[in-house]
Amino acid sequence: MRSNEYKQIRSLVDSANQVLKNCRINYNSLVGPLTKKLIELSNQLKLIINQDYPQIAFLLEEATKTIVERKTISQYPYGPTIINDYINAYSFGDIRTIIKILDVLYPLEEHNTYKLFISHSSEDESIINCFIEKVLMLGCGFKRTDIFCTLDHTVIRTGDDFRNEIIENMKSCDYILCMISNDYRKSEVCQNEMGAAWTFNDKRILPFKFPNISFSEVGFLNVVKQAADITDKAKLDELYDELCKYYDLQPDWRNFNKQKDDFVDMVNSKQINNIELV
Repeated sequence: MRSNEYKQIRSLVDSANQVLKNCRINYNSLVGPLTKKLIELSNQLKLIINQDYPQIAFLLEEATKTIVERKTISQYPYGPTIINDYINAYSFGDIRTIIKILDVLYPLEEHNTYKLFISHSSEDESIINCFIEKVLMLGCGFKRTDIFCTLDHTVIRTGDDFRNEIIENMKSCDYILCMISNDYRKSEVCQNEMGAAWTFNDKRILPFKFPNISFSEVGFLNVVKQAADITDKAKLDELYDELCKYYDLQPDWRNFNKQKDDFVDMVNSKQINNIELV
């Protein structure tokens, strides 16, 4: 789920909780502004949560349909017929229960809702850490908790099956960045990650190759989508522009260009040093 959708749901749940806090009803309560506001919020919620929780969305829809009961009361012969909208207490209770459930499903602080998944080889630790720090965190403004990367030992707890953790976090992220190097291509785990990534139709998969391998060496990814060189500043600009638009980030090109240049200089320096060592 996109972060802005999560925040929208959280905002609607908070608003619904505030309405419910101010509602005191009985079996003869008339429909007023608060009830109408609750119906409005419920209708917005059911549309957004339908993909993740279709059954809850269905129950919420049914409750909003039946919360208003129109009753006709005849006062003949003493007065005119009165038509009033009353609150169905059972449907009101259903909505209140569903809002409580959503309050738990969408907590105030998102847990394990990583936006970016970095598929990489552990042999490329220095470059990957620099990319995360310079490009994603200092450049784009992401927090460390927005990024799933196994170099961060806190993302997988001791005793957890790392394979399941990797797949589950692939499912929950928005972007999967495949950082392809010679070591990446030699790693069976990395190849499995790359193959798994392409099974998700709802993910944005961005392959970046290291400068010491050619585009033809990238593999089948090159057939599906052209990889970008990790030191190509124009491609890093495209990444920044896309992420800013997707996550509604306020662009700061002056800062990003500085962090981008630092990262590219670091990668180029490392490549030169490696060549000299050989």
